[in-house]
Amino acid sequence: MTRNKSILSHNSVLEHLHTFKQVPISIGCTLEDEKKDILIDQEWDICQDTGIIQLRDPLSLELVYKYPHNDAFGTSWDNHFRKFSSFISKYNPKNVLEIGGGSGKLSSLYVKRNPTCHWTMLEPNSQGYDLNPTKNQNIEIIQEWFTNDYKIKQNIDAIVHTHVLEHTYDPIDFLKTIYNKSNQNTKHIFSFPNLLESLKKYWTNCLSFEHTVFLTEEITDIVLQQSGFKILEKQYYEDHSIFYACEKSIPQQVEFPSSIYSTNKLIFLNYLKYHQNDIKNLNKKIEEFDGEVFLFGGHIFSQFLISNGLNTNKTKYILDNSSLKQNNRLYGTSFIVKSPQILKNHKKAAVILRAGTYSKEIKQDIINNINNKVIFF
Repeated sequence: MTRNKSILSHNSVLEHLHTFKQVPISIGCTLEDEKKDILIDQEWDICQDTGIIQLRDPLSLELVYKYPHNDAFGTSWDNHFRKFSSFISKYNPKNVLEIGGGSGKLSSLYVKRNPTCHWTMLEPNSQGYDLNPTKNQNIEIIQEWFTNDYKIKQNIDAIVHTHVLEHTYDPIDFLKTIYNKSNQNTKHIFSFPNLLESLKKYWTNCLSFEHTVFLTEEITDIVLQQSGFKILEKQYYEDHSIFYACEKSIPQQVEFPSSIYSTNKLIFLNYLKYHQNDIKNLNKKIEEFDGEVFLFGGHIFSQFLISNGLNTNKTKYILDNSSLKQNNRLYGTSFIVKSPQILKNHKKAAVILRAGTYSKEIKQDIINNINNKVIFF
């Protein structure tokens, strides 16, 4: 599919921002032959009317999500699920439909605290995760996509999703589908990443073949109202996520302020300039370093740097704490993913760490628990 028009206003006032060359189509890890990997150009446009930044050519969902990778590992994710579960509990739902349950951590946590709740989890890639934690008689796992054709079998009092909205190719259609499948008392409760802060802080996991639209909080507030949802409450989880609780109302005609376009364009261009300079500086450090170099993140964190010119001549392995990725190859590269534990006996090793909001906990873990002599670039 090609987006020749804005996904929000459906007009053709699009302005080209940037093309990233030869980007891997998946951010997962695989055991398949590297020759099967697909790398294509990634073109980004901005709508002059709404300010939405969008990928011009989204890919097939089957290709993009072929390799499950979001096992939500680490302290930041654990705290996210704990706080979001508490946020949901304020509304005391007893029959929940979760769209895209991933590793099942949210459902497990909520049902453990609310044992009378029945939780239905729609997860098309459930076979890729170890869902043992969700083996609870009150949790039903359905391997299916949430579409207009999905039929809700029971009376749902809450539709929940976490870090799903930014993955949808048509957010308004997605929200309208939720609206149409909800009754008047159904709560719509979700979490999604604070993408504006992510781009401002130059985090490389903000835009990708999975995050094909730059949904900021301001834009999300408007499209919720346009889709018929009244925002009851919002809560911020650090600079990681924003929690929303909504209910059905009457769709509103809300205009997009002209300031969104100028703000988003400037932030995006600053993002590009920052990474051009950062990779240039990293390459200089790598050239001058006489030890082994490791790259952290069996994920887009590493792919972004590599595809934008990072010197990998001295790179030994890519490191990641996720057992889902370890001993697999990062798609689009020749590098095998290993546990950071392999750093334990290294006397001279450098780790390139650009993992956004997770960088602090990753660095502390390596220094405190593995090897305090590791240098970080």
